[in-house]
This record gives sequence, C-alpha cells and structure tokens, in this order.
Amino acid sequence: MNQATDSRLTSEEEYRNIFETASDGVLITDLETGIVLAANPAAAEMYGYNREEFIGLLPAAFIHPGSQNVFRNYLRAFRSGVVLDTRVLHVRRDGATFHAEWRGTAFTYQDRPCLLGVVRDVSRRIQADQRLHQRVEARTREQSVLLEISHTLASTLELQPGLILEQLRGIIEYTHAGLFGLTDSTLTVLAVRVSPGSSTGRGPQQLEQAAPFQVRLEGPETLAALFNGHRPIRIADVCSADPAAEFLRSLLNGDAAVLLEGVRAWMWVPLAVKGRIIGGLGVAHARRNYFTAHHAALALSMADQVAITMVNAERF
Repeated sequence: MNQATDSRLTSEEEYRNIFETASDGVLITDLETGIVLAANPAAAEMYGYNREEFIGLLPAAFIHPGSQNVFRNYLRAFRSGVVLDTRVLHVRRDGATFHAEWRGTAFTYQDRPCLLGVVRDVSRRIQADQRLHQRVEARTREQSVLLEISHTLASTLELQPGLILEQLRGIIEYTHAGLFGLTDSTLTVLAVRVSPGSSTGRGPQQLEQAAPFQVRLEGPETLAALFNGHRPIRIADVCSADPAAEFLRSLLNGDAAVLLEGVRAWMWVPLAVKGRIIGGLGVAHARRNYFTAHHAALALSMADQVAITMVNAERF
C-alpha cells in the first residue's frame, strides 16, 4: 500500500470520526427522492430511531405534513448546487414535533447526487423567542391600559370609586378589590368590586353593596405598619400564621371581615400624594400566592394616578 493510499484512508477515517461524533444531526439523503442514505448517531437519536431503522426512510416519515411543501422546494433548490438553510417542523418516531434548522449542500455519495444536511434542534430557542415576544406584547398592552386609565381618571373631577376598581381590573385580575379613603385614623371602604364568576363567601352583589363601611386604625403603629413606607404589601395566604396575615386579619374585623371571605392572597397598595397618605387599594384573589412583584408595580403605577384623582375630587 503506497503513501497516497495510506493518506486517503487516514482522511476517510478522520471524516468518518467527525460524522459519527458530531453533536448535530448529519444526514445524507438522495437529492431526487429524499430517502435517507446515511445518518450519524445524533440524527437517529434526535428523531427517536436507531440508525438501522432511520436509514431508508422518506422525508414524509420525519418532516411534518405542514412542512412537506417547504422541504420539497428546499430539495429542488439544491440542484443548483447552492448552500441553503431552512427551518421546518420535524416529527419524531413517537409523533412529537420539534423545530429544526437544516443547513445543507449538494454532495456526491455512492456516485449519486445527494444532499448533505446538518440538522439542529432549535425548539428551545424558538420557545424562548415566543415567550419573550409574549412578554413584550403583555408589557405593551399593560402600558397602553395604564395610559388609558390615566386619561379616564384625569378627565373627571368627581370621584368615582367603582370606576377606579373597574379600571384596575384591566391590568390585574382579582377576585374582589376595594378602594379605601383615609381620614385621621379611620379607613373608609368607598367601594368594592367583584370579578364576574368569582366565588366569595357572600354573593357578589351583597359584597359590593356592603360599602361604604369603616375600619378603625388603633394607634400610629397600626397606621405605620399598614402604609409600610408607601410600599405595596403582598400576603401569600391570609389564613397563614405569617405576621402580615395575622395583622390583616386583626385589622379587617367586624363589617370589614367580609373582604377576607373566599380569598387567600391579598395585596395592599397605599395611595399617597407628596408624602400625604390618603387611602389605599386592597386587592384579593382566591388563589394562594397569586400576586407577584410585577402586579405590585402595576398597581403602584395606577395608585399614583388614583391618589391625584382623589385629591382633585376633594378640591372641587
């Protein structure tokens, strides 16, 4: 065996090692029929076959029906000898689907025109992109609603507590919510709104008609704890032994206890203008640990506008 032959065999062995150990799927398919002529272990595993089963399959077995036309057009393009990329929906042996990028080029294999393709599962990347897109859409929608709320509240000089709570429901889902005004050491529940379909201890109409009623704050310590440096308070479970939950239960007693019926999570958002506390928003949900820091930020953004509306109503 001469040196040229040795060199050729060494090169073939090196290419075979690359083919076998590549982390991406590598396929050699017939350019006319699309039948799989060779596949590396990563490709067979990606599709859920052993290699012997995978070799000999037609594209219809591993390309989703909705992507068949795209893939056929993709194969035709290779007859011009160019390198092309495509992303189509693929199908595993068990029927599960996944998105994959297929980068390929024309290739001669066993004296026949073939497609050498490198396949990479990009499902996680696409899902991450979709989640990011959904978050951007949600944030854009929230900002639009907050702007609309600002315009609505700024357009009236009369305090409409029910309208404020209806507007709040546009950015935060709640079981029920209340608007509180503060005078000296007394909170007055100005209005309560119940979301349609909510299951509360009392009927929605009865709960809404319970307002207005008053909650007496016992001492400056109670006032300081409730208004928490003008920061929202989130309580994961109003029935728990958490000190914040125990404080809330001690505060909302008597007539005000109706606000805790049928709910688990609670959020309190102070209303303040130039350091002056004038009230608060109480928001409740039947699901434990429902309110997030993002909910609190949204409510606080609205609270600033609500506080200004309440001050303007006082003046006029």
